[in-house]
Amino acid sequence: MAPCRDKDKVARMEQAVRVLIHGLGEDLEREGLRDTPKRVAKALLDCTQGYHQDTSSTLGTALFHEPIVHDGDEGVVLVRDIDFASTSEETLLPFHGRCHVAYRPKNGVVLGLSKLARLTKQYAKRLQTQERLAAEVAHALQQSLECYGIADAGCAGGVMVVCDAAHMCMVARGVENHSGSTTSFAVRGAFASRPDMRRAVLRLFREKQ
Repeated sequence: MAPCRDKDKVARMEQAVRVLIHGLGEDLEREGLRDTPKRVAKALLDCTQGYHQDTSSTLGTALFHEPIVHDGDEGVVLVRDIDFASTSEETLLPFHGRCHVAYRPKNGVVLGLSKLARLTKQYAKRLQTQERLAAEVAHALQQSLECYGIADAGCAGGVMVVCDAAHMCMVARGVENHSGSTTSFAVRGAFASRPDMRRAVLRLFREKQ
């Protein structure tokens, strides 16, 4: 996007923030609030930069074929405790937590481990719901590993994503629950058709290191 258009966007967002602050009955000329519209606009752009990131290229550059994996039982690759922070599309308040990602390699194709964290953070940097975040990460990973519509025990591929998060909308308003958290699941392929495999991976997710 051209720099002039970026400035126009920030200016429009700043004006919207001024309207909100004025609606709260605050004085926009008060020292502590004079630069708040600009800070809020820039913060929102930072928190939604995932809209401008190509998630397909994130995974596409880090897929490797491992003959030893192809020749064995292929196992499960699991990455726990991927920290993320996102913004609720319902309230524009933050929610944050951790994602755990597991997949079963198909045809010996494995993924660079750091890419799972990068993919999660790219989808988190958007206006989101926790449920959609888990589903989008699972779908993107499934596509990259070619795990489409798998429902039979003879095919190894599968993806599972679990997100645990605390939501500011529950802390600062409504029930004001400071200790509650929410868990969301997204499963594809073998994990969707094999409850025993799903339970085994969930146990691994919950184990303390």
